[in-house]
Amino acid sequence: MHLMMMMADQGGNNVVTREYRKGNWSVHETMVLIEAKEMDYKRRMKRSNDGEGRGKPTELRWKWVEDYCGRKGCLRSQNQCNDKWDNLMRDYKKVREYQKRMAADSKGGGSYWEMEKNERKGNNLPSNMLRQIYERLEEVVEKKGAQTVGATAATPLSPPPAPPSTEPTAPSPLLQPPPISYAQPLPTVDSDTSEYSDSPAKRRRRRGDNGEGTSGGTGTGANNSNEVSTATAISKSASIIAEAIQASEEREERRHRDLLSFHERRLKIEESKTEISKQGINGLVDAINKLANSILALASHKNQSSAPK
Repeated sequence: MHLMMMMADQGGNNVVTREYRKGNWSVHETMVLIEAKEMDYKRRMKRSNDGEGRGKPTELRWKWVEDYCGRKGCLRSQNQCNDKWDNLMRDYKKVREYQKRMAADSKGGGSYWEMEKNERKGNNLPSNMLRQIYERLEEVVEKKGAQTVGATAATPLSPPPAPPSTEPTAPSPLLQPPPISYAQPLPTVDSDTSEYSDSPAKRRRRRGDNGEGTSGGTGTGANNSNEVSTATAISKSASIIAEAIQASEEREERRHRDLLSFHERRLKIEESKTEISKQGINGLVDAINKLANSILALASHKNQSSAPK
């Protein structure tokens, strides 16, 4: 079944712009949609790396996905693509979390792919997820996460640390990890709760290093610890940034779905009004036809009655 999209030209005439397919998605169409989303993400990442911002609004991005799918023989509208992608990601996340739980369970539960449809439904899982679609989604989603973390980790977060001092002084503030406004503060090297509090330099300071006080190599040990702390901070920052980007995109997707739902409800109301008007016109036409037939019958009867015998 296909859906005809109509547009009005400058003369007010309706012009067919594109013919969309309706009904269930085939495996080929689903694989084309996944490929389109992968290419769209690469396109937006390249534009972001080139300094052109995060990309166009969600509506325009889904129009790009629609055009890409159309060139590959998947004739679906941007709204259909968006809804299908939401359903795919929802089912994928459910299966992925279930598989992770089964892998972490010491007793070892049954794999999703070994379950019957009724078992899947009993575990609140999608009943018809195909393995080839799941593996393709996994490839795209995992690659996207890795590229996002890599891109954020490559962004410099702080100036390079100063060269280590030979003086037995406290570490330079430049060596401290950069502040992270939305993460818990990282422990410093001198904190008693630091994971590096039992380093050789710390032990030497506690026992006085055989009576030589705090001198003798403490600067180098602190510098090494600070470098490790900085690397940890960068890694955590990259992870948090990636999660924030993903959460922002999910919020955009939700807003877009709400907007689509509103337009669909309005379209259904308009269709209902049109149908009611059509039925009313049809009823009026039927009544006029019946009245005309009655008048003709009455006139015919009257003519027959008045005819000479």
